[in-house]
Amino acid sequence: REFSATNRNLAPALERVVWHCLEKSPERRFQSANDVAFALENLSGISSLGSTATGVIAARQPSKNRERLIWIGVTALLSLAPLSLAMLYLRAGATDLRVHRLSILPPETTFLMAGQAPLISSDGKVLAFVAMDASGKSLLYVRPLDSLVPQPLAGTDGAILPFWSPDSRSLGFFAGGKLKTIGISGGRPTTLANAPNGRGGAWNREGVIIFCPTPPAPLYRIPASGGEATPINTVDLAQGSFGPRWLPTFLPDGRHYLYLAAIRNLNVQRELRVGSLDSDDSKLLLSVYSNAVYAPPGYLIFRREATLMAQRFDADKLAVAGDPFPIAEDVGFDATSFQGFFSVSDNGVLVYHSGAAGKTQFTWVDRTGKELGIVGEAADQGDLQLSPESARLAFRRVESRTGAINIWLMDLARGTASPFTFEQTIDFAPIWSPDGNRIVFASLRDGPPNLLQKVSNSAGNEEPLLKNFIPKIPFDWSRDGRFIIYGVIDPKTSWDLWVLPLDGDRTPIPFLQTDADERQAQFSPNGKWVAYASIESGRTEVYVRPFPAAAGKWQVSTGGGEQPRWRRDGRELFYLSADHKLIAVEVNTEGPTFEHHTPNALFVTRVGGIDTPGDYYAVTADGQRFLLNNLVEEAGHTPITVVVNWTADLKR
Repeated sequence: REFSATNRNLAPALERVVWHCLEKSPERRFQSANDVAFALENLSGISSLGSTATGVIAARQPSKNRERLIWIGVTALLSLAPLSLAMLYLRAGATDLRVHRLSILPPETTFLMAGQAPLISSDGKVLAFVAMDASGKSLLYVRPLDSLVPQPLAGTDGAILPFWSPDSRSLGFFAGGKLKTIGISGGRPTTLANAPNGRGGAWNREGVIIFCPTPPAPLYRIPASGGEATPINTVDLAQGSFGPRWLPTFLPDGRHYLYLAAIRNLNVQRELRVGSLDSDDSKLLLSVYSNAVYAPPGYLIFRREATLMAQRFDADKLAVAGDPFPIAEDVGFDATSFQGFFSVSDNGVLVYHSGAAGKTQFTWVDRTGKELGIVGEAADQGDLQLSPESARLAFRRVESRTGAINIWLMDLARGTASPFTFEQTIDFAPIWSPDGNRIVFASLRDGPPNLLQKVSNSAGNEEPLLKNFIPKIPFDWSRDGRFIIYGVIDPKTSWDLWVLPLDGDRTPIPFLQTDADERQAQFSPNGKWVAYASIESGRTEVYVRPFPAAAGKWQVSTGGGEQPRWRRDGRELFYLSADHKLIAVEVNTEGPTFEHHTPNALFVTRVGGIDTPGDYYAVTADGQRFLLNNLVEEAGHTPITVVVNWTADLKR
């Protein structure tokens, strides 16, 4: 079939170029992207390709294999042509460039990871992003803009918050509680420092990396070649703010840097501040909802309610000027890291993403993985917690425009949901009391995460349960109602487990403190044991210890595991494996020692990545049904938008 039969608007000359790309014999095809660009440049109407490309790339599933092959060829041409031409102009040093726009999708069998921004290299030639394959394995990918083939970087499993080196040859990232670097041409990652809850990094031309290992720790600096990490920016911030810093990025001089700081009030705004490697002083620039980056020749780029904004900025005087103005719409945002899904190169290439990859759908399945039905609507949501009677669901949901996160409650029989908390802040990690009458959750409304409680019928106001300047997240409430076990982020020992007694003076008690992460703790139904996840072996595994704390430890998972959940009668323990399988383990919790059998894989899930925040499933009391927070596949295929020479529009 000819192309004209499927697209009457396709010019015959372009049709011939496409067939030339699809020649079976390699020697008869175009030999480089520049050859394709040259051929296309000689066609009339080349300037319209940029606007056409987006629509074609979005069509991923033609009805027949022949048409699929044809449209892959068209997509290749239309996506490659504008960038090839733009890169030729850039190499030639042209000063009057047109704006070129196109869309890039992740590899065919992968999904863009939720909560991760696409990153363009400093030289504007290579795109980096995190994608997950069907088995649940997430990796860093790099794609040169004059290529159609993204390349995975081996050894970057579980990577989050990548950042480019100034020479565009390497990437820094966080994975497994560590700060790492890797060259994009190959090789294995290099581990530089502990970063149990990494919140962003930046790399300057002097070979210095600054990073946030975990809030509320200060920023640290470390040589990119390796060495000791030393704290910087340690002084208290301006009145009304507290310590956590996020997402640093260097300014052109390589000495000053931008970073986010939290504001202690009842909204989700943050302070964009500028600090220096040479001083502990910092300066307030703007109140923002997301991170910001510097864009030559003199702009700050940041997100405001789903709109990407630019504002004039003098990098020498460290001062903003004029009013911000919009440059793109429907730009995504991660409400846990405060990262907007955008980046910009030193030579005018802007990339952004809608963030639709964050959408998930609550789905009931049985023990074989057979879907029994969906509940509610797809949204950016997580932290699933079934009520004791399995009739209601508590979860957190993100407000896409502002980034506020609230607790919601859902009636599972009706499938209706409504907000449980209402502040323009960040509330998350709900847990139910054993009688179902109260919910405890973490909130950032008055500093770092503190524990609040509220009656589950929504009557009354939230009340503080545990408040101090140490970040904390609730994990579980003991069946007898006497204890809450929660996680604490300690800058020295990473994630630790503590217990809050709910009688007496309520003095917290340490349960497990080591140099490894310990998270996701769950009391056994009889209260004698605690299951939890730890990276003490070098990867996340599920362990069980006695409660109260005593000698003894059992590793339950094999090959990686997280998010343990007990069956109500205590005879089974469930967890998610590293390859996203739902695992069941027969256990005996009644004897003087803990006993467990060989893990049994029940089915493969479509939930989020291992070692990432949030609870991805819940199990009914009888262990026969599971509520999964499934990724919406179509959302993971939403394209990344690339804009070459974005500042040209500002001159009109």
